[in-house]
Amino acid sequence: MTNWKRLEQVIHWSGLSTNAFALSIGLKRAENLYQIKKGNNAISQSLAAKITKKYTTISRSWLLTGDGHMLTDQDKPSGKKIPYYESGFSDLNETDGKLPEPSYFIEVPLIMDAEFAIICVGNSMQPEIPAGSIVTLKEISKELILPGETYFVVTKNYSTIKTIRTVENDPKSLRLIPKNLQDYDEAVIPITAIIRLFLVKGMISTKIL
Repeated sequence: MTNWKRLEQVIHWSGLSTNAFALSIGLKRAENLYQIKKGNNAISQSLAAKITKKYTTISRSWLLTGDGHMLTDQDKPSGKKIPYYESGFSDLNETDGKLPEPSYFIEVPLIMDAEFAIICVGNSMQPEIPAGSIVTLKEISKELILPGETYFVVTKNYSTIKTIRTVENDPKSLRLIPKNLQDYDEAVIPITAIIRLFLVKGMISTKIL
C-alpha cells in the first residue's frame, strides 16, 4: 500500500475532509498531504507523530511502513453497536448531559468513532443528507469546531444539522448553512446558544419506494 493510500485510509477513517484533517493534526494547510498524494513526499516521522498524537488509535508503525494494522491491537474494530434514536432530534435536546434510552442499537463497521445515530428529518441538507437518512455522530467541544464541516447543533429552542462557518468580524457567532439554499436560509447564532455539538461522522441513505 502506498504512502498516500495509507494516509487516505486514515483521513477516511477520521470522517474529515483532507483540509479539515490537516487542521485537526496541527498543520496550517494541507499542502504537505497533497504532496504525498502526488507521490512527491513520503509520510515523515514528524507527520506520523502529529497524526498519532491526535488520533491515538492509529499505529505509527503502520503509517510509516504499511506493516501490521492501521489501528493498534487493543483498538481494532470490535463490532461495537451504537445507540440509534428513531424519533430524530427531539430525544437529544437535553441540557443535563444525559440521553434517553435509544430505540435500539445498530452496527456500522465502516463508520468508526461514532457515539450514536439519529434519523435526519427535514430537507435542508439535501442532496448531501436526504431526509430519512441515518446520521452517525460524535460529540465534540465547541472549541474544536472546524469551519466547513457538518454538525448536529443542539440549542435550547431547536436542533438541526448544518454546515458551520465562522462569521467575519464576529468571533462570538457562527453561521449555520443548509445545503438546500433554494428552500432554506442561512442562520447566524451566538456560540453561547449551542448547548451540545456533534460532528457528523457518516451517513446511511435509505430509499423509500
